Amino acid sequence: MKLIDRVKQGQGPDAGVGIVTVVLVMAVITALAITATKLTINNVGNATRDRQALAALATSEAGVAQAIAYLRGGNLGALTCLEPAPGALPGISCQGAGPSWISATNPKQVRLDGTAGACTSTIDCFSVWIGTVKKYKAGCPERRASPPKRCTGVYRVHATGVSGNGPGARRLAVDVEAAPYPFPIGVFAESFSGNGNVGIHRQSLFTNGCVINRQRDDTSGSGFQFEYDTAAGRAILDIVYDQPAAAHSTNLITTSNNVCGDGSGGQRIHKPGLPACNPLFRFDQSGLGAALTPSDGCHSAYVRPDGSVYPTTSKFTSAELQNYGYRPRGLTDAQYDALKTQAQAQGTYNIATGSVSSALTTLAAAGITSPVLYWDTGDIQLADSDFPAAFKRMSNTSESCTNSSVTVVVAGPGSDLKYNGGNSGPFLTASVFVPDGVITGQGGTNTIGTVFAQTLDLGGSPDFFMDECFASNPPGGTLDVEVINFREDDATDIN
Repeated sequence: MKLIDRVKQGQGPDAGVGIVTVVLVMAVITALAITATKLTINNVGNATRDRQALAALATSEAGVAQAIAYLRGGNLGALTCLEPAPGALPGISCQGAGPSWISATNPKQVRLDGTAGACTSTIDCFSVWIGTVKKYKAGCPERRASPPKRCTGVYRVHATGVSGNGPGARRLAVDVEAAPYPFPIGVFAESFSGNGNVGIHRQSLFTNGCVINRQRDDTSGSGFQFEYDTAAGRAILDIVYDQPAAAHSTNLITTSNNVCGDGSGGQRIHKPGLPACNPLFRFDQSGLGAALTPSDGCHSAYVRPDGSVYPTTSKFTSAELQNYGYRPRGLTDAQYDALKTQAQAQGTYNIATGSVSSALTTLAAAGITSPVLYWDTGDIQLADSDFPAAFKRMSNTSESCTNSSVTVVVAGPGSDLKYNGGNSGPFLTASVFVPDGVITGQGGTNTIGTVFAQTLDLGGSPDFFMDECFASNPPGGTLDVEVINFREDDATDIN
């Protein structure tokens, strides 16, 4: 009776199974809930870390972009940090004080919120430095390859981006190749006017037009001459192309002072019926030249250190001019647009000429040592006094100089540039482009650098100089900087 009573009251042998089942089910549900919660938390954490990693990558890419902008606004000669060999630590040349673009131990640091201060793990920021893999050098052997190639420098940008509140960090090592835009580096004009006393020093002249009033380099004269090297018995070498400075015209070169041909006391230096070698102008080339022969006194008159020779012909063709980088207007429309954009960013686009000096002084103080002046609103007149002292100097034979320079563009149909530079130093250091108009020098126009114009007025007594400083460190505005290798640098931990 006791057993029967317990069963009737729900207290039999199986009475606890339901309770146990309920407890087990609740335990399973709790475990699943905990697991789901943990997975959710982990997934949220992973997503957060992914976002931080992507943000850090984007920030390091911003560092690379900033470095490229620095290259195009600065001076290659300032990049003195030599890139270490793979696996090696940066050497003494990369351990200077900073923050600096050339210090691996104290690199340039930028906060994305615009505030001043060091890059830390609590904010979005990047640090970046630049190592030199191969320094740019003018007159490289690649120029004499077949087909000719540009001389280039290779620089490695090391950028570490940090996304704060994590932190997340990514490091990039990006190789960029830097070279001047392709154009004939020297004095170029489609045509010339005027017949003043013109001196060209350590660079060459290129044209599709007629060169008049060409005078011998080894005597004093009142025409167009290259600086003469008495000891070598020839014009001083063109630094950029490693050959004697000379005139190169797809048209004619004449000693006449007012006609493009024979007459008025002058003659064409090359013309039909005469030998291809003119010993008085053995390095000049014109459209009427011809192939030279080894015994004529002109062929191979200059032997380069690598054994290559110049000249082998006195004829100059459109194809030869293109080998020097020629294209109509000097640069492409895209390259002029890039120069305009750079000037707009620097506040020097269509700037009033009276404000040029103060604007350049401000840019130089901010570390922009190679700015761009760009006008496309008509004629422009500049004087030596419009440029601060930082952008003028005497000739400098150092390839590792850090002197400032400027790119000047006056563009648009009929837009001319008049420049009164004077003929006593220091001289303006610049690349000047007037692709659709006339450059006129007033009162002597001495400059260090390169000129490209539709027409060059050679009245007065202008002198055009080139030196090792400019040739090895062309204005940043004229630099073509391209990424050639992009990788994430994960060889070491990022602290």
